[in-house]
Amino acid sequence: MVKQTKSGGEATRAALIEAGLKLFGTHGYDAVSTRQIADAAEANIGSIAYHFGGKPGLRLACAQFVAERIVHVAAPAIAAPLPSDPAMAIAMMEGAIERFARFLVSSREAGTYAAFMLREIMQPGEVVDYIYDTLISRAHMRLCGLFGVATGQDPESSLVKAAVFSLLGQVLYFRIARPIVLKRMDWDDIGQAEADELVAVFKTNLKGLIAVHRKG
Repeated sequence: MVKQTKSGGEATRAALIEAGLKLFGTHGYDAVSTRQIADAAEANIGSIAYHFGGKPGLRLACAQFVAERIVHVAAPAIAAPLPSDPAMAIAMMEGAIERFARFLVSSREAGTYAAFMLREIMQPGEVVDYIYDTLISRAHMRLCGLFGVATGQDPESSLVKAAVFSLLGQVLYFRIARPIVLKRMDWDDIGQAEADELVAVFKTNLKGLIAVHRKG
């Protein structure tokens, strides 16, 4: 979660973001009071207004924090130029899916992030617009570009957009339905070995989807 390695106001700000992420994700934005957030962060209630201008500002700061964290995880796949070689595009997609999967299904912090994000994307407004503009559209467009290179399909076609959403959705399911997955798989947790199994499945699905849609 948010590392509190700094002191004073910066530590308080970090603690408030951590508390906001947990409480908003668990109960929903409207159900959480500023007093609950301040108590969870062990901070003065006035610090929310001081650092964020109020509860709405804290909500946006939470979204910014999560987006920055996920962009950092996905950076190698998003930042590099699009290749012209289909094999390279497939390798880059595999790398992106693996990084996303390992972070989402096995890291402790990802559960809090996912709970917060899932609640927010269901509610139109400033926060979901920020998440879309800074995270979802960038990552999705990038993966569509790679999928287009790998298959010869138009990266902005409905087919490619839907295919990429399906690839991301399969990974997300293992976070959203984690208790069900653990029970059915007879796993106590998703550690390194379990993540290896899942990543192998995700890569197989990726290759199969590319093979089905490859032109020529």
